[in-house]
Amino acid sequence: MKTLITIISILLFSTYGFSQDLVYFTNGNLLKVKVLNQSSEGITFTLYDSSSEEVFSADKNELIRMIRENGQIITFAGRKTVTNNDGFPRNIMSFNVLHAPQARLTMAYQFINNKGNIGFEIPVSVGLMDDFSFDPISELFDHSFYSLFFTGITINWYPLGQRKVSYLLGPSFRIGIAKDQYYYDYYDYNEPKEQYYSKLLINNGLMLSPNEHFNISFIVSMGIMHHNAAPGEYKFRTTADAAINLAFRF
Repeated sequence: MKTLITIISILLFSTYGFSQDLVYFTNGNLLKVKVLNQSSEGITFTLYDSSSEEVFSADKNELIRMIRENGQIITFAGRKTVTNNDGFPRNIMSFNVLHAPQARLTMAYQFINNKGNIGFEIPVSVGLMDDFSFDPISELFDHSFYSLFFTGITINWYPLGQRKVSYLLGPSFRIGIAKDQYYYDYYDYNEPKEQYYSKLLINNGLMLSPNEHFNISFIVSMGIMHHNAAPGEYKFRTTADAAINLAFRF
């Protein structure tokens, strides 16, 4: 008897569950709809149990799957966007436009945790300038220093989470190769020299997110740098950096 009741319950649930079409969207939404037309490009539909007869459309790239009222499952080419609890995508790819006049290509990938309050970022920067004596935005506190390459890791703390306007604060560690224009050798003449360096910076900034897929951030960083300086020079220096990042969230 108990088995019979279970089977009847499953049948009733199945009948109810598939009395409409279910559509799963890449932005995480799930809608009960009535599909009017399906093609290789997408679907058109009306909302289930809605008093309005308004017709909507969705491109195939916006869809993950659709379960028709007869139980048929249709999979689309769309890719589900992973979001945090604030509704913003958790992955950020950014480009530092402030480094561009220096002929430095600086990009970074950042992953935001599910709570939206911690971000783990890996930057990569490549300097493309051969003669950097006319560097328009030289290193602060060290005007002869031109970074040829750096990478590292940054941990950003967002005390208010991910919002339209978010404040960020956190440490950034970098390691790279640079040229020092005023490196003096033992013969006391000026010769630019490649050298390794490392930096520990503290980031302060604002991140503006007008929508869920685009943001712009303004960051000022200050800290200390260690490099293999010429004999007799200080190996530790005060340093700073700034960034205006254009970013895509996905």
